[in-house]
Amino acid sequence: MKIAILILAAGESKRMNGIKQLLPWKNTTLLGNAIEQAIQSKGDAVYVVLGANANRIAPTITHYNIQTIENKNWKNGLGNSIAAGVWYIKENQQHFDAILITLADQPLLNADYYNELIDNYSQKEAKIIASETNNNPSVPAIFDALYFEQLSQLDQDQGAKEILLAAQKEVHRLTAAANLIDIDTTSDYEELYNSFGKL
Repeated sequence: MKIAILILAAGESKRMNGIKQLLPWKNTTLLGNAIEQAIQSKGDAVYVVLGANANRIAPTITHYNIQTIENKNWKNGLGNSIAAGVWYIKENQQHFDAILITLADQPLLNADYYNELIDNYSQKEAKIIASETNNNPSVPAIFDALYFEQLSQLDQDQGAKEILLAAQKEVHRLTAAANLIDIDTTSDYEELYNSFGKL
C-alpha cells in the first residue's frame, strides 16, 4: 500500500507579521517541522504545495527529499491548492492508494499521529480517515484513490470539507485532541512557540 502525504503551504497569512511558513520552530521553521514529521512517518512520498511567497519559501526546503508543487492560483483558496496538489500527483507520479492531506500551520501534529491515520486506513473498511474537531471531520485526513478525481476538482476556500461532509458514511473519524491547533495570528504563534516551539 502506497500513501502520499500532501502538505498545504500556499497561503498568504495576511494576519501574520512576515511569512508564516518560515517562522522559527525548534531547529527549523513551521513548514520545515511539518515536512520533517511527514518524512518520519510511514508515508511513501511527501509533496508540498506552495503559492504565496513561493520564491522565498522554496529555497529553504531544497535539502528535503520532497517534491514541491507551485499553485499559481493559490488566491482561490485552500480547495484550489488541494486540487493542484492532487492533480499533480495523479498526473505525474506513480500510483498511490491514498493521499494524506495536512496543513503546514499545525505544528503540534507529529509523525505518530500521521502513522495512526495511516494504520487506521490500512486496517479499516473506510475510504476516508479524518481527524475529528468540534464533532466535524477535518484534515489531516487520508483519502482513498476513489476520491482523487473529486479532490482534483476542488476550487473554493473550504478545502476538503465539502467531500468529508458529503461522504460521511465512508468516513472513519479519529479524535485528535489539542494536536490540531493551527496558527492563524501572531498571538497564536507566540503562544504555541513559547510553550512548544523553543529548542
